[in-house]
Amino acid sequence: MQTTRRNPNRLSIPDQVAQACHPLLRLVTGSRWSRKYDLTISRQHRFIWFRVPKNGTRTLLQSLESNGVALDVGEVNMIRYPLRACRDYYKFAVVRNPWDRLVSCWHNKILRKNAFGLPEDLHRRLHDFPAFIDHVAHKNIERCDTHIASQSSLVDLDEVDYLIRMESYEEGIAHVFRTIGIDPFEISSTNRTPERKPYAEYYTDETRDKVGRIYEKDVRNFDYCF
Repeated sequence: MQTTRRNPNRLSIPDQVAQACHPLLRLVTGSRWSRKYDLTISRQHRFIWFRVPKNGTRTLLQSLESNGVALDVGEVNMIRYPLRACRDYYKFAVVRNPWDRLVSCWHNKILRKNAFGLPEDLHRRLHDFPAFIDHVAHKNIERCDTHIASQSSLVDLDEVDYLIRMESYEEGIAHVFRTIGIDPFEISSTNRTPERKPYAEYYTDETRDKVGRIYEKDVRNFDYCF
């Protein structure tokens, strides 16, 4: 797969056709395709990165681009990949404590701006963190905006080779680079929320337990606790 030269967020026309016709291609080739994910792909280094928003995504993407790492698919959202053709690609993702990730999302997408395009009265109400949690609780957590969606729904857990934990981000990135043969370089952090308290300070016992239920799959799959 490859994006257009003018727009790294858009697949080439042949690849758009392949995405649309993947059921027919499966019948012809016998190769299954994945479900849809936010993907960054490099044929040269043979990797697929499942991008999970609020997990150092902007930092890593800009670092890869600024250090000349060849990306055939840069920042395309909700696309499939052919499982057989990509079976030898190294697949990785970054995961994060779901309680911490939700606080980060609230700061960045609600307090700093109305990133979800909410009605103004609702946006004002969601400046209260417990109200934001209630708002998220009513979503289909596997099919909503990817910034609040379950991380388990954004990563192909049957195919992924390595999960970087946000709590040891730089060490995890270094491990991936060594594995796929990219010379190490400094990761420059971007999009960090200034002067944010430790995530635990935003929660009461009630909201802690509520978020644990919302993201039960992430807690279980990635072995997180509050």
